[in-house]
Amino acid sequence: MKITIITATKNNGETLNETIYSVINQTHTDIDYIIIDGNSSDNSLDIIKQWQTKYPDKIRYISEPDNGVYNAINKGINLAEGEIIGLLHGNDYFSSSNILSQVAEKFKPSQIDMIYGNVNFVNKKGECIRYYSPKDFTPEMLNIGIAPPHPSLYLRKHIYDKYGKYKEDYIVGADFELFVRLMLIHNIKGEYLPLNMVTMRSGGLSTQFRNRIYTNSKEKYKALKENGIKIPLIKLLTRYFYYFK
Repeated sequence: MKITIITATKNNGETLNETIYSVINQTHTDIDYIIIDGNSSDNSLDIIKQWQTKYPDKIRYISEPDNGVYNAINKGINLAEGEIIGLLHGNDYFSSSNILSQVAEKFKPSQIDMIYGNVNFVNKKGECIRYYSPKDFTPEMLNIGIAPPHPSLYLRKHIYDKYGKYKEDYIVGADFELFVRLMLIHNIKGEYLPLNMVTMRSGGLSTQFRNRIYTNSKEKYKALKENGIKIPLIKLLTRYFYYFK
């Protein structure tokens, strides 16, 4: 089973080696790895070229200006050759070497179209500062702004082909809109994989304070409204009680 991994990156030269290594080091070897570089001004492109020269049959890349992270991801989806598509951003890395083997095993039943698992956030010292598990997630929780962690999402390619990719007019909320569209509108069922899948470094776009509190809430409200789900904006703030719990 071929799995496409898409890395959207820009100026992540300090961490990109670890990101790429964590993909190449996977025990599942049928990997189609696509790196979408947003015209980085640091040493990112040099790092990508070095890895691509070493693994020309696994790694492809584009380096050009983009219109945000979702535009970059959509470029990768358009190029994907794998039956399954997952993401690993340039500031993150797989938490172990057998992640994709377990993803492939989970997808063996043909009726499974979506899976997601656990992620953890670390500081610059590598210390875990937050752990997010969607083991109790239900699609109804999307109505108050709670979704599985996007970096752990894996979808069959035909789902993107049939129901569309990420909406590029969002700053940080297109992944939430995708969950709403797929799970609440088209009734795509998700399966939980009890596995720590991705380690994320704090400081990324979605972890910045303003984006987490203001932009995130605003765009989640927009995502629900665009899909015909009308709720008071204040209701989205109740999700923080769940997170604190």
